Amino acid sequence: MQNPLKILINGLREDFGYPASLIRLLASYPQICITLPEPASNISASSVVPWHELGAPPVLHWPRRDRGFLMGWHASGSHWQSFSIECPAYVDIGRLEITDAWSCDVADIHGFSSSKSDLTAFPSTDAMAEQKCRGLIADISPVKLEESLAHGEIRIIHSPGTTTDHFARYRWDNRLWLINEGGSHHTAAAKYIATRLGQPVTLKGKLYTYSLNAGAIAALRREFEVFVINDDTEISNAWFDAMCAFKATWLWHHMPQPHQDKRAILLSRQEARSRRVAAELRKAGAFDLGAYLAELAARQTMASPAA
Repeated sequence: MQNPLKILINGLREDFGYPASLIRLLASYPQICITLPEPASNISASSVVPWHELGAPPVLHWPRRDRGFLMGWHASGSHWQSFSIECPAYVDIGRLEITDAWSCDVADIHGFSSSKSDLTAFPSTDAMAEQKCRGLIADISPVKLEESLAHGEIRIIHSPGTTTDHFARYRWDNRLWLINEGGSHHTAAAKYIATRLGQPVTLKGKLYTYSLNAGAIAALRREFEVFVINDDTEISNAWFDAMCAFKATWLWHHMPQPHQDKRAILLSRQEARSRRVAAELRKAGAFDLGAYLAELAARQTMASPAA
């Protein structure tokens, strides 16, 4: 139990702009500051973090909120209360371009969205073919290539007018994915054989290209400092108490998969106390999500699309 005199002194320090509770929190819970590791290198399309969906609530979240709806807390008179805003930058942060009748070679496909096998277990489609499709690749020949390509579940080939299968590229990642309902093993086998034969195999379908809007990210960063913190319940409660003690305005939103155990914290650049919180988070090593998003957007302009 804290000394009453110490509580009084810390309260006065908070009132005069020194975030004593926050500094104590950062010292007591260093795990509040986390990093975002680079996505695992495998052939599952789900390994690409869907940054274009940033600011959208989880699918099962209730009540449903519009994208860019942010909840937070601020001082209002002598009270500490919740409030909400809508941030337009989140509406524009992701872009989608659909190209009809797009074509590529089977060798350009990095991975798939679905399979009977665990796609996260394979670093490449060749590894998948060698481990799971041995019968399909036992003979490297045009005949075996045709057999794999004839498989009906490769819907991008056999159901071009009705299938929902399509290609996808996330510009900050830049690999090409086949978003498929089936046929992953036979497609991997066909790619394996075709590359060894040096035989081109053209595939056609819709291409969905997702990208990040650098302008929207810049607008977000002009208004807020954006960090990522651990969303552990005990840490979140301690964070709330520290911000309440300091009376600093803050907002938050969910993070996209696979970072659901974290939350994004937004701190207004227009408010002195929020700026002080941002400075303490940066000093403690908190992950700067705003800077990271800007880096991803810049990476798009440097990467040349495959195929």
